[in-house]
Amino acid sequence: MVQNIKKGIFALLTFALLLAGCKSKEAMQSQEEETPDISSIIAVLPAVTPDTVALQHLSGNANIRLNVSGSNISLKGKLRVKRGEGVQISITPLGLIEAACIEFMPNSIRFINKLTKTYTEVPYSEAKAIGLSGINYRVIEGIFLDYAFLPDGRIACQGVKELVAQDKGDSYHLATKGNTAMQYNFTVDKESGMLVSCNGYSSSGESIKCDYSDFGKIGDILFPNDISINFKGDAVIKLDFGLSKASNKPFSLSTRNINSSYRKQSVGDFIKSIK
Repeated sequence: MVQNIKKGIFALLTFALLLAGCKSKEAMQSQEEETPDISSIIAVLPAVTPDTVALQHLSGNANIRLNVSGSNISLKGKLRVKRGEGVQISITPLGLIEAACIEFMPNSIRFINKLTKTYTEVPYSEAKAIGLSGINYRVIEGIFLDYAFLPDGRIACQGVKELVAQDKGDSYHLATKGNTAMQYNFTVDKESGMLVSCNGYSSSGESIKCDYSDFGKIGDILFPNDISINFKGDAVIKLDFGLSKASNKPFSLSTRNINSSYRKQSVGDFIKSIK
């Protein structure tokens, strides 16, 4: 059991580090420079409605299924997201006691291994990744809350200058333009107005693919119960979240308590400790 937990923590840590790319110079510019006015495009897209960007809180139990370069791991956990404040993935192997936690906060990522009383924390700008510029907290939050646009109409992916919209019959297809490190495609279902897939890819071969399915109501908001994230880079990672008891009830998001009994490690030492 402990060995499986350690493998699961390592797989999630690997996923998180690969997902959190270093900020490019373009991503460090002002919000206005990154995301020009695209109101003329947004106005005709049913995906961009008050409901689809209204989810401020998300919490629920999660059956987490990982496939890391062919190795399958299943874990139980909890997912908590508070818009603008953070994403927490809590690993609870038996459904009760937290063994580990990954926290995506606006400015940094923190990994806590409660089995070894160790943790590591790095800002996005220093997370050792493989060059996916534009992947940072804003994109991570967009992935877990299933949105392409921020409430004020700006696109969630950094560095995007232009979007092109195409009518595909039962869906709208949005594609980014311009010379950005990452290119993105979004598929929006016409009937529900929901984002059902997001694909990002770079010229050097890295890619991220997100699919959303099994939509149900959380309060008055339609939301996917299944979130699938596929990452291709130095490692091939597939992460599936099967949510249950999902809720949009408000809660206070606070980072996990780290006291004097915990030992801070570098990212490299932390990875070695959980292999």
